Amino acid sequence: MGKPLFAMTDLFEAMRLSAEDSETAHLFFSEGGKILLPLGKSTNAMTGPEMLQRLMSPSDDDNGALANDFLSELGKTVPLESLRLLLISGNARTRATGAFLATFQNQNISSMVGELAALLADDNPRTRFDAVESILRCSTRGDGDYLAQALFALADEHEGVRMGAIQFVRFAKDWQLKFARQRAASLRPGTPFSSIAEISGQWRDDASGAIRAMLDHAEPVVRRYGLGLAGRARLVVVDAYIEWAQTSADPEISKLATDCLEHNQISQHAVWHSSLPAAARPRPDRKRARR
Repeated sequence: MGKPLFAMTDLFEAMRLSAEDSETAHLFFSEGGKILLPLGKSTNAMTGPEMLQRLMSPSDDDNGALANDFLSELGKTVPLESLRLLLISGNARTRATGAFLATFQNQNISSMVGELAALLADDNPRTRFDAVESILRCSTRGDGDYLAQALFALADEHEGVRMGAIQFVRFAKDWQLKFARQRAASLRPGTPFSSIAEISGQWRDDASGAIRAMLDHAEPVVRRYGLGLAGRARLVVVDAYIEWAQTSADPEISKLATDCLEHNQISQHAVWHSSLPAAARPRPDRKRARR
């Protein structure tokens, strides 16, 4: 069998990007779901239900090919509700497969957002990463608590999961980000998440002021949220916001911002990009948020 289109062992480090789909990577966190490239004809002789049973008790040598084959059957020969069985499985590999498959869905699995949120505490960072993306895809306006839990991943111990949460901030719809931010502050008062809400309110009509205040903040979580804001889609993408993040004294923020520029991860939804260097545009007043 040839190499599967989405090899699960490789995707986490590459932030789920491949050479084939890099041009549409900015759509990965969209509500509409991923743009799928042709999977090709499966050489797997199993039926959809048989694949499901195998995924419930996966073998140690599974390279992700079965998950790819099952993806084409999910919602067709196998009810979409079967995905819930994978998400709640006692087998860690099965849960990881379920979270991976959920990243290809949208609000058609909104009833499973609770199960996805539970995976944010999974021991496997790949599973947590996929859970963040899936919650963004399938959440509704009644899922403020779950959106907040996805935002809490900004404080995850694993760098890859934290980057997934930064992408959550970048690609969330305005209402999703608002609900996530407000509920996170309510659930964790007196933490960096309440600082995020406070700064957002203080700089409500000044994106540059909010970004600058967050990137300069003492708390790493707030700085990560600021990096997410810097890359959000606007009519004009201001590259200088990312350049501000590059100059951060926080090495994680600086590195991730550099990666963002080098790999062209600035949103392509904008009408055009501004490439003026940060030094060429006026900086906002260095008014600091209360800490």
